[in-house]
Amino acid sequence: MSEAAFLRFAGMSVFFNAIVFALSMVALIIFFSIGGIWGRINDSLSVIWMLSYLPIVFALYLVNRGVKAPISLVSSLVGIAAALVFVVLQFLLVIGQVRFEQTFSAVLTTTALFGLIILVHAFLARAGHTLPPGLTWVMIIYGIASVVGAIGFQIGGEQHPLAMLGLLLNAVSGLVWVIWFGRLLLTGSAITVLAPAS
Repeated sequence: MSEAAFLRFAGMSVFFNAIVFALSMVALIIFFSIGGIWGRINDSLSVIWMLSYLPIVFALYLVNRGVKAPISLVSSLVGIAAALVFVVLQFLLVIGQVRFEQTFSAVLTTTALFGLIILVHAFLARAGHTLPPGLTWVMIIYGIASVVGAIGFQIGGEQHPLAMLGLLLNAVSGLVWVIWFGRLLLTGSAITVLAPAS
């Protein structure tokens, strides 16, 4: 598969990611309100959601490699690793092989780490002008919200102010940045910034 074809595939993955993310957020909100099976539904959707991030994170490497190839590559690889750990832990939770308490801290850590990876790519994009400034700001908000939300959940659960603030900002900025980035990939706008690794 050529790089241009892969970026278009990643663009399609973005819209699938956005749909699953929105459904997951709805399930999570309902779970926080009434509990029950909605927690299991959210956990199941989160596995699919994070898997759909894999081509998106690699697309960010392709877009930003002309800025700082080593940093772009390492950050994407770390993001992919964090996503896979998240997927494995959530899948084990869904099938009942582990308890929520056993994976809680690790899942929050991978979520925060993934947010940091998006932050790194946002700053690379700003430095290299590889993505629109508005998009990079939304990515920065998403990255910070992921970290802040994870810290809040760790400290006091979903009722902690940081957790609620992080969840709200994460939900809004998460949808905005992936859809915006996906449109760039599908229209070919992001392809023009590709440059040989340095």
